[in-house]
Amino acid sequence: MNFVRNRTSIPVPQVYNAYTDDTTGHVRIVMEFIEGRNLDRAWETYTDSEKQSVVSQLRKYMDELRQITGSYIGSVDGSWCNDHYFDNERGGYGPFASEEEFNEGIVRALRKSKPYDWVEYYCDIFKEVMVDHKIVMTHNDMDPRNIIVQGSKVVALLDWELSGYFPEYWEYCKAMRRPDWESAWVKERALEKIVKPYRKEMSVIWNTTEIIW
Repeated sequence: MNFVRNRTSIPVPQVYNAYTDDTTGHVRIVMEFIEGRNLDRAWETYTDSEKQSVVSQLRKYMDELRQITGSYIGSVDGSWCNDHYFDNERGGYGPFASEEEFNEGIVRALRKSKPYDWVEYYCDIFKEVMVDHKIVMTHNDMDPRNIIVQGSKVVALLDWELSGYFPEYWEYCKAMRRPDWESAWVKERALEKIVKPYRKEMSVIWNTTEIIW
């Protein structure tokens, strides 16, 4: 969080302390409290002009974030990929030196999750489609519940736990992995006004997610 706070104008709460809970082994963060409403609740109350204002702010912030490029795929501190794709073997995947290596890591996760012959078709598709993407800084959980607003002003982006350097399609595809299809946010395709849509890659993510989960 401090990494993004220090390099962009994105409103990120200040972190005061971080420590490991001895009883659970979980990392705890003590951070600034930001007053406001979650965007998932506020969105349906907005006028069209208020929605446009929020979209413009978020698009600017995401453009800033994507200007930060990486030389590897993984967490900001240079460690493994912290993502739900790899939760069945935490710490065992990455960092990856290239998108090709990243694809091989996902193929390994697919094969481990469902060791059946038909999975090989999806492995081949992943390696064929997911190529030639830039590696950029990614929030990795761009759900409106993680966005805090005061009126129509974006005052905080939360939940950076899974953030890191990923292929440029990752932000859009992960946000669309399991959205609330009945929400106005999704029906109005708000996300596509904030980050570039990668529909071809999204179809691959949808199918491979079903295998892993």
